[in-house]
Amino acid sequence: MNKQMLTTVTPAAIREGDHTAFLTVYNELHIKTFRFFLKKVFTEEDAKDLTQQCFIRLWQFRHTLSDEYTIDKQVFVIAHSLLVNYFEKEAHRKKLKLVHVHNLPEEQVASNVQNSFELSNHVNAAIEMLPPVRKKILILKTFHDYSNKEIAGQLNISVKTVEDHITKAFRRMKEVMQLALPILYCFFH
Repeated sequence: MNKQMLTTVTPAAIREGDHTAFLTVYNELHIKTFRFFLKKVFTEEDAKDLTQQCFIRLWQFRHTLSDEYTIDKQVFVIAHSLLVNYFEKEAHRKKLKLVHVHNLPEEQVASNVQNSFELSNHVNAAIEMLPPVRKKILILKTFHDYSNKEIAGQLNISVKTVEDHITKAFRRMKEVMQLALPILYCFFH
């Protein structure tokens, strides 16, 4: 399907319950929506969940769609709203964990601090094991908050290459974190 196909799908068609129109919009926009979420939340699982929620909301609240705006614009308004909710929930969850840590007995807090140092050591070891360019890209991205375009310019490589290195670095970090899961469990429980 091409971009013109979407222009034939009106918000009114979806608002009236046209399943074919909804599937057309889904097929055209779900990958773009997934990539939008993935850039913001960095985990495929959360990005998949948010993408699914976005299209569920589109269908559930189809009666609110406006004819003034294109359907893709309205999908991304829903996506942005979901993203704001996601970050608010994450912030609340982190705040609750901090409160939980402050209410722990001193021995358990000391144990948790030790576990966090061990976890930090696992992460640092995983970073050190990355190939030099991938390591540099990961550090610029995560610790210095450089954009992919800035990293590409600094290293004189393409943005796609930067994205590839980031994906592979995060995949490796995820593997290390899964190995360190018992430490995480002790720290947060």
